[in-house]
Amino acid sequence: MITIKVDKETLSQIENDYGAFITDRNIGYILFVARTETNIITAYENKKGVSFKVTIQGENHIEIAKKYCDDPLLFPKKKKENKESLYFIDVDAQIGSDEVGTGDFLAPIVVCAAFVDHDAMKILEELDIKDSKKLTDEKILEIVPQLLKKVHYEYKVLSNERYNNAYEKGFNINKIKCILHNHVLLELHKRCPYVKNVYVDQFTPEENYYKALEGINTVEKGIIFKEKGETYFPSVALASCIARYYLLSEVDFIGKKIGMKIPLGAGKEADEFAKKYVEKFGLENFKNFCKANFRNYKDLIEIKLF
Repeated sequence: MITIKVDKETLSQIENDYGAFITDRNIGYILFVARTETNIITAYENKKGVSFKVTIQGENHIEIAKKYCDDPLLFPKKKKENKESLYFIDVDAQIGSDEVGTGDFLAPIVVCAAFVDHDAMKILEELDIKDSKKLTDEKILEIVPQLLKKVHYEYKVLSNERYNNAYEKGFNINKIKCILHNHVLLELHKRCPYVKNVYVDQFTPEENYYKALEGINTVEKGIIFKEKGETYFPSVALASCIARYYLLSEVDFIGKKIGMKIPLGAGKEADEFAKKYVEKFGLENFKNFCKANFRNYKDLIEIKLF
């Protein structure tokens, strides 16, 4: 990856040259993103209008940069080139959040916000950090502990008991997620107050997100919402991996406590576990062990009743 500064005329030239490859426009302070088969070019807004920052990622990023910038300090004769991720359209300092566990009948919900800057990007590249859904659980447990002390993040674990209590009070899943995201974003932004762009992996329309937070005293504003945010923004990818790590750790801890291995998801394995748990500890105890609004729990109740 390389970052260059260009004037307005050169920026227009880049936009014209890569017009056919532009996939995104006006995301926060990103003016446009062009994606070719081998490169990603991201142009950033400059409110002063004097010069514009452009980042170039990919195989031949140096050659592309030289077409639009002749600063000799940017192009040393010998420079070790790192493999660059082609997933991300913004690699500047940022905060992003993601959640895991919402589709798991037995696991808690974990929401995490993570901070990423250029130094953190080097760590992510070294460990090949991607969206947690693209990594095995074994890989998550291997690599995430290596970076927890090297990056800034904030996370929140919502137990199934608290989840059920919230549902009984009339909170739906989106409202619960909105509150959790807001909490971790606010806490992390306090520690990284200079960050401009805040990203959330979009799970509900922006207007619904803020509507769900009505009545809450402090709300994180100016969030940029994008579906599959983990493939666009490294902060969301990092948050996704850390959240998954804490979910796996929590499930392992609880499983050892009760002497049973807890399956993830909401399929047949979860149903089989539920039957064994009820036989061992009783139906009443199971109510707050699981997410009681899931079909799995309702089916279990019907079996017990009839």
